[in-house]
Amino acid sequence: MTLDALRSSTSTAQAAAQIEAEDSSAFREADFMAIMLAELSNQDPFEPAETAKLVENAQKLQELSNTRFERYRNDLRWAQDLIGKEVTVSQNNLSETEAQVLRDRGLNPDVGFGIVEGEVASYRTIGENVWINVDDKDYKIDNVQRIDPEDNIDQRIDLAQNLNGYFVSFSADTAGEAGSGTVSDVQWDEDGDVFVTVGGKFVPYENITSIGVVN
Repeated sequence: MTLDALRSSTSTAQAAAQIEAEDSSAFREADFMAIMLAELSNQDPFEPAETAKLVENAQKLQELSNTRFERYRNDLRWAQDLIGKEVTVSQNNLSETEAQVLRDRGLNPDVGFGIVEGEVASYRTIGENVWINVDDKDYKIDNVQRIDPEDNIDQRIDLAQNLNGYFVSFSADTAGEAGSGTVSDVQWDEDGDVFVTVGGKFVPYENITSIGVVN
């Protein structure tokens, strides 16, 4: 094996070990027993450690593990809620070696320093880390920066209906003319577009520029 090949192999092994350590961060009962046995086996027989102190230290580790595991469960619930939503997510800051280790584990990480917008199609877990998939690329769930608000037609209809009897100004009606008047009706179509009727004119709801009570 050449020196470059050896270095590459070592680097890959180190990256894999680091990712494996991150994925296996939870503290389990087996870990508790292993630590207890190690402490008891290696202590000075003339100055034995207090059992209560050993248990206290192990309990602190367990509490830390519980916190991490609760975060993992929250990440899972969040990933489930993100399915189908539009998000802004930052790319993964990874070395090529780290990225290759993840590819070997079935992920397709988007490596870089930019941000990406798209719809969350799915999610998966590697160890206790959660990844979401956007446009066939995988991102750590912690990389989500923004969730685009849903376009809720029912909410817009309710808001528009609340304008009945109010005097409004608008930038343009469906004929492209600006004007003002009293809202007398609300309608909407199958595409989710909402219109208010003002003086016999159909005005897109989003074109209303001001609202006031009729004197």
